[in-house]
Amino acid sequence: MQNTELTRRAEELWQRSDAQNIITHSNFLTPAEQHSLAGLSHIQSALHLFGGRTDAERRVAFFLPDDLTHEDFDPSSYITAFHLRCRFGVFGHRDVLGSLLGLGLARWSIGDIYTKEEDAWFFCLPSVAKAIARDLTKIGRNGVQITEIPLHEVPEPEPEREEVRFTVSSCRLDAVVSGTWKLSRKNAASLIESGLVSLNYTVCERTSATVEAGDVFSLRGYGKASLRELGGKSRKERIHLVVERYF
Repeated sequence: MQNTELTRRAEELWQRSDAQNIITHSNFLTPAEQHSLAGLSHIQSALHLFGGRTDAERRVAFFLPDDLTHEDFDPSSYITAFHLRCRFGVFGHRDVLGSLLGLGLARWSIGDIYTKEEDAWFFCLPSVAKAIARDLTKIGRNGVQITEIPLHEVPEPEPEREEVRFTVSSCRLDAVVSGTWKLSRKNAASLIESGLVSLNYTVCERTSATVEAGDVFSLRGYGKASLRELGGKSRKERIHLVVERYF
């Protein structure tokens, strides 16, 4: 969905939830789509983003009626979780996603996928759960055993993270990318202008774009990072940054 279509759909879901006092929801949204909803300030009190886990990357936008708090909302009726066990061999994220899409499912019906050797876990919309349970018998050439499980039984992934500290003269995107991945400023600027850098999940080709605390940025082929902290200034008036890189 384009952002204009997404915001229009979000408005419709919010209005229907408010008028009928019911829960309404979207499909699974990408991080970029979720970020675009942040600009709709009037819907924020009713909006609840959840993808099966609190730290999920792909999440569903739920619109809750006034008498239902986020804490009391039970998402288990709106999101289904599965566990896969490979009978022979191991598989990765791409293998699982490819097999799911090979069933004719749309990407927006599938949430996050976690893999670890011969096991995999993923979230989906209940509307496709029956077809998955019936038809997903193989990942690639290997047979799999599939089991529907409660959301809380999906184990926490173990992301590899690294803290990087450096200083910049200003929080321009080219300076932050340069410091994060230890590139020359010229090389970082070239990669940005080539469309290889995303800021808050949207491609950004402006080297002078400002990066703020909490922003997420990525460099294709290098990974993702977030600006965790802006510190004080050095004697030379350079800004201390703390960045967290994800692998």
